[in-house]
Amino acid sequence: MRRDEAIDLLARRDLAQLSSDEREALLLDWWTIDAGDPDYGDLPDLLREALARADRPDDPGESLYDPLALIALRRAYVGVLNAYLTSQLANLGRHEAVDGDVEELAACPCCGYRTLPERGAYEICRVCFWEDDGTTDPDRVSGPNHMTLREARLNVQHLGAVSESAREHVLTDGRTRYASADI
Repeated sequence: MRRDEAIDLLARRDLAQLSSDEREALLLDWWTIDAGDPDYGDLPDLLREALARADRPDDPGESLYDPLALIALRRAYVGVLNAYLTSQLANLGRHEAVDGDVEELAACPCCGYRTLPERGAYEICRVCFWEDDGTTDPDRVSGPNHMTLREARLNVQHLGAVSESAREHVLTDGRTRYASADI
């Protein structure tokens, strides 16, 4: 199965599994999408009008908002390994290998997994929850992380995240989702 087809199937599965609160939070996170986003043009006119006129969705449960939620859910699979997609399809009873080029992501300087769209852009790693401010010196305190890279790496080894409080935010299957790089 092609990678884009697999991602579409999984995004639709994920959409069906969202709670009302999760769906509302997802829509609010993506409510600022605009014409600069490559997927914006694929949104139905009625949804684009709603995005332009309101600060938030009227009723997040309405199917009108499904295309926006699906864009967000598909983006969550950017950079994910084909082997992971194949295993997720198997959970749906689809035993097909996924093929296609995996989008290239930058390695997190803390855990080494390829989760970041680019280095130093203050994106948060989904595997360890390090906010990448461009810090490479292991002994320099990172402002957004309030610790050194060395401390964070030790925490990741012992806790699975940069801190105890970050554990609830990391993907439990993140290490199987993303490729690892030597750091």
